[in-house]
Amino acid sequence: MKADFNEAGQLVAASDPAPSAGAFEAVAGNLRGTFRGRVLPGLPIKQDFEAFQLSETTTNNVEPPTSFAYPPLPWIGARFKFDVREKDGNKALVKTIDNRFFQRATVFMGDPQLKNYTIEADVMSEGNKRKMSDAGVINQRYKIVLKGNEKKLEISSNDELFRFGKEFNWSPNVWYHLKARVDVAADGSGVVRAKAWPKGEAEPAAWTLEVEDPRPNREGSPGLYGYAAGTLPPLAEIYYDNVSITPAK
Repeated sequence: MKADFNEAGQLVAASDPAPSAGAFEAVAGNLRGTFRGRVLPGLPIKQDFEAFQLSETTTNNVEPPTSFAYPPLPWIGARFKFDVREKDGNKALVKTIDNRFFQRATVFMGDPQLKNYTIEADVMSEGNKRKMSDAGVINQRYKIVLKGNEKKLEISSNDELFRFGKEFNWSPNVWYHLKARVDVAADGSGVVRAKAWPKGEAEPAAWTLEVEDPRPNREGSPGLYGYAAGTLPPLAEIYYDNVSITPAK
């Protein structure tokens, strides 16, 4: 954690803009205590994972040994559920599949009070026409997900009360670009907007899916979501790249 105590005993973040996380320990006689914290950047947040050094090696029985790097330490819920690995000539974040307890996982990468932002990411599910995983982003506590086996784009918040989807016939082993934003009007109502299209193609002018919410979530950390579908191995791995969170225009 890039921070230090000043003479007044206050913990002050370093001027270095790089995000960080860690722990401090206090000792008084035989007493010891620790606390953890993280330093988060404001918007914009951009991550393409190219700066990561793949210096670790997997040691599980699910796949052959693979070089990887741990994801950014300040990202809540990322370690041991996601790794940074080589994919298609670039480095990308992958939803790991060796631990079934983490078959479904979310990652939060910013301040929980963030609002009025657009989140974008390239996503891809391995698999085949019969078995694909779910890949998505999180914006102000809404999940915006490309559902693999259901072949649709879905927006949800409380899965039982707020869930809307639209057919989107995406393919396995193909990169797609996912984009979402939440707009809250002066009267308190809101609209969640999302679009998806094949990576490398021109962005469509229209949103793929727009959902009104009379009582919208007004704030929430940006994040990523993944569900590695399947009950029998091999599960379909999920990849994420070129994550971007910018102020909404």
